[in-house]
Amino acid sequence: MSGAQAIASPTSATATPQDGNDDTPGLLNTAPPATPAESLTDAPTDPALDRDPDIPGGTCAPGQKCPAAGDCDESRWFKASSLGGKYHQAVGPSQSNYNGTSEKEDMDFTAKVSGTVGASFSGQITTKVSAVLAEVSTQYSVTLHASVTAELGNVVHVKNVPPHKTVHAQYGVWRRKFTGTAYYEHHTCYLTKNNVTGYGPMYVG
Repeated sequence: MSGAQAIASPTSATATPQDGNDDTPGLLNTAPPATPAESLTDAPTDPALDRDPDIPGGTCAPGQKCPAAGDCDESRWFKASSLGGKYHQAVGPSQSNYNGTSEKEDMDFTAKVSGTVGASFSGQITTKVSAVLAEVSTQYSVTLHASVTAELGNVVHVKNVPPHKTVHAQYGVWRRKFTGTAYYEHHTCYLTKNNVTGYGPMYVG
């Protein structure tokens, strides 16, 4: 549980547009965390389901002149083009606690549920999820996982909560945003190319 935010009671703060959030443990923020703007599709978290997707197209219409099957070796790859900010994927409900005293107080928050968070994508990838995350990890020297599990009972200590402030804490998994292009060369030599935005799990927080 990280990135807890202190919001003045009874009013709430408005989020400022930003690429990601500060993941400093116990940090008090006055605005809600930024969330992905894209419409995302969640990838399976079970490694047994991490397969190359079926990619339509690349075939010739009747009577159309095109290379014969086998003229090209089928190949799939992903090329990362940018690394974005960190985004928090919640696991379980938000928790809150109010400091009704006239002095600063420390507070503890305990995770009530556990859950597994995987990668998510906007745009169709052409390879296994693990291959995409490995490409991003290698190019930008980060560590992205196919899935990360947030365990039950994790405790975070938030220090120096100001008087008459409510702290809202959310437990989950931090993910890193990235963009790139997914490629698939069909056996007919036709090239499918898709722009992709993805979010890869990093660690619990």
